[in-house]
Amino acid sequence: MSRHPRSALEGEAPARVRRRPVLPAWLAWTAAAAYAAALALVTLAPVRLRSDFGRYRNNWKPQLVPIWNLVVNLRHGDRAMATLAGAAGNVALFLPFGFLLPLLAPRMDRWWRTVGAGFALSTAIELTQLAFPGLRRSDVNDVLMNTLGAALGFAAYRLAAGLRARAA
Repeated sequence: MSRHPRSALEGEAPARVRRRPVLPAWLAWTAAAAYAAALALVTLAPVRLRSDFGRYRNNWKPQLVPIWNLVVNLRHGDRAMATLAGAAGNVALFLPFGFLLPLLAPRMDRWWRTVGAGFALSTAIELTQLAFPGLRRSDVNDVLMNTLGAALGFAAYRLAAGLRARAA
């Protein structure tokens, strides 16, 4: 008996079915380039144009306790809407990442790979912010919300791929 899963009697393996892409390649690459530029600008550019614009005016220490400051700001803070907007913005920031990555790198077509890559990129961004105090504030909640955004972006990719496959 052969150790190979297919015996010689079964014949050749069926041809792989090629899936139609969700987006044309040129559009996916253009969107990825625009997204990468916007991501770098939003996450790494200095935000301290004026001190009164800063969300954390005199507190640039990293926030390392997960969820705690979100709960406190929602319950007792005077900036509940700003807290919700910040969390939603961090989720929205990584939605394109979760959608575009499996399009451009077919090996990332598994949810755990895409979400893991989103977590790794977000962690790298926050560590970069940590290296430049006074320009940006590093926050562990940003990593959590960005990772959630990558997961939701991947879910949108799967939904779009499923709809595309049904239409074909």
